[in-house]
Amino acid sequence: MDGKRLKELRRRKGFTLDTLSERTGISKSYLSLIERDIQSNPSLDILHKLAKTFDVQVEELVKLGEEDTPATGLASPDLTVKATFKVEIELPVGQMNSMKLEKIQEFIELLKK
Repeated sequence: MDGKRLKELRRRKGFTLDTLSERTGISKSYLSLIERDIQSNPSLDILHKLAKTFDVQVEELVKLGEEDTPATGLASPDLTVKATFKVEIELPVGQMNSMKLEKIQEFIELLKK
């Protein structure tokens, strides 16, 4: 997440860090870390709280804006974004069988595509 974007949204709404902290339940110090790009990978829960407060989609908080396009020199044309998708599957030992394991493996392979 770009801290400058958060700061811009906050200022547009006329919020101080204290106000944003009260409205989101996110600590003022953590919000400050995000704005200063010290913390650039907040959790999805944090992003949802911010998006709800600013009445925007989560994607709006994390996407590159027009000002970040390669034409301005601020972003590389070969910019890659790393994302992690975690899935936890919980089955009691008695319910685990080879058919279910196969389905889980198929699901994992589908996600890799």
